[in-house]
Amino acid sequence: MADRARDLFSDEVLSARGESYPELVAGQYWATDAVLGETASSRVLDVVRQHTHAQLGTSGQQVTLESHRAGRIDLEAITAVVEERRKPLGGTAFVADPQGSEETALVEFRLDSGAGTEIPALVPGDGGVARPYLSDGKIRFVEQGKPEHLVIRAKTERCFCLWRVRIEYSYRGGKHTLVVPPAGQPAFTTTAWGPHKVEYNMRIDDAQRYDCVAQPETCRFKPTS
Repeated sequence: MADRARDLFSDEVLSARGESYPELVAGQYWATDAVLGETASSRVLDVVRQHTHAQLGTSGQQVTLESHRAGRIDLEAITAVVEERRKPLGGTAFVADPQGSEETALVEFRLDSGAGTEIPALVPGDGGVARPYLSDGKIRFVEQGKPEHLVIRAKTERCFCLWRVRIEYSYRGGKHTLVVPPAGQPAFTTTAWGPHKVEYNMRIDDAQRYDCVAQPETCRFKPTS
């Protein structure tokens, strides 16, 4: 009876919260539209985030889903919806390579793929070949009291992309859609590597600031050297 009452009186079937989580899938790679002149240190990242900014090349996000229903909620489709494609941020890059191996993302979005704005989710397949989410026929689901964490990797080589995750799900015959972050909140962002004017490289032994216009050979334009 208590479970049925939850179904009757709880308006939300499924809730979600999203957060940027770069440590899950890559190093600390960020870019901003501003050209910074700060002293090289790890504190520069705080300054980067005071301006228009985004994770650089490959971004990590985590979406946590929580059920508010008694029965099982089936996830049927996950896509990234690209709201806007802008020129990559080219002011300042912050580069801090990962100290260990990166985690394997459960879901990957290749934001440059396809002609439209909707990008299907991919998951690792046999032999390292990515395949569409749920293509193996398995149904992922969320149960009450057991939050589901979707670790996401998003990649672009072309744009400063603003995007959201759309999740289609069903519950007891009803079809529903959830968007993360929701309308009214800032979208997830990922920007491509490319020419930038300044680079802060946080090497293990020291931190350096480079003038990429005067000395382009000193700067990096891809995740690994």
